[in-house]
Order: sequence, then structure tokens, then C-alpha cells
Amino acid sequence: MKIVITQFVTLDGVSQGPGSVAEDPGGGFTRGGWFVPHLDEDFVQQASRWLDLADGLLLGRRTYAAFARDWPGIAEPDPFTVRMNALPKYVVSDTLDRGDWNPTTILRGDIAETVAV
Repeated sequence: MKIVITQFVTLDGVSQGPGSVAEDPGGGFTRGGWFVPHLDEDFVQQASRWLDLADGLLLGRRTYAAFARDWPGIAEPDPFTVRMNALPKYVVSDTLDRGDWNPTTILRGDIAETVAV
């Protein structure tokens, strides 16, 4: 298995709340939505190609919770909806009881050990 990380991050290291102001105000973060104004059709096409290469999504608990809340309700013709909802989701969490955004597998314990199996 090959793991490829795709992360949206500013040059000064911010990755919190890229999608909307209310996405993740944790810790008093007030700059949510910083990424959306910079999206253009070329980027959407490239991101779609990256997603086409994925066999699954490896997510942390907080990202999974936000995605599981939002993606099932995003209507087509969004270029990512069908794939995001259909791909297997692997969630790294020792606290999540279950994953309702199917198909979901919860990975517990020492993650390096767990994914090496």
C-alpha cells in the first residue's frame, strides 16, 4: 500500500479550516475559509485527477467527522461527491465508536503497526 498525503496549507503553515469560516473555529481560529477564494477550474481539475488515483481515504478523527457530516449532503454535479462518498474511509482514532459514513474502517492503537498488517 502506498500512502500519498494531500494537504492544503498556507506558506506560513496554516492548515486549519480551509473550506469555510465555521469549518473549524477551534482554539479561537477566525481565518476559516482562507483556501476557497483561491480555487479555480484548473485546480479543481487537478484535484479531481488526484482523487481518481485514490484507492481510499486515510483520515484523522476530526477531519473524518467534518467530512462525514458534509460530504453525504453535497449534491452533484460537484466533481468529487460520488468518489468521496464511495471510497473506503480509514479513520485513525482511539475514541470514535463507529463510522457511519460508509464504507468506514476505524484504525486503533499504534497506527504504524496497524497499517503494516
